[in-house]
Amino acid sequence: MDDGVNSYIVLLLAYWYSHQQASVIWMNTQSNVFRVGNGTKQGGILSPYLFSRYIRLLLYKICVSKIGCHIGGMAVNVFAYADDVVLLAPSWHGMQDLIAILSGCCKCLDLECNVRKTKCMVVNPISVEKTVHRSFPCSCFSIDGQIIEFVTEFK
Repeated sequence: MDDGVNSYIVLLLAYWYSHQQASVIWMNTQSNVFRVGNGTKQGGILSPYLFSRYIRLLLYKICVSKIGCHIGGMAVNVFAYADDVVLLAPSWHGMQDLIAILSGCCKCLDLECNVRKTKCMVVNPISVEKTVHRSFPCSCFSIDGQIIEFVTEFK
């Protein structure tokens, strides 16, 4: 509510999410209804928006860090949708700084980065004259002491 969201909307969402119920249907048999205690709904239309609102401090701190790549003349360093976050940095050192911001904000927000699902990929610039290094040591980035895997492609 610290950013001007209407209090009635907050109350409605708080009621809605604190009174969720579900059941499971498996092989034409339906379970008893049970209470869903926390979290946004998987695939829910509001879930990506609510998560981005929750991590707005993280997004803000990364944006104002001024560490980023230039795409079409615009500085870009973070993309976020639902629970996925992509960091863009022009250098190894820049990426280390962005990961440090990410890690610090996650601690403040009581979030954990799933390092098994976290990947690092080097994308070479169009102009190869701007390339400083073409490869990095495989263990150069980590979150909370866990090494981030390098990949050459990612879906």
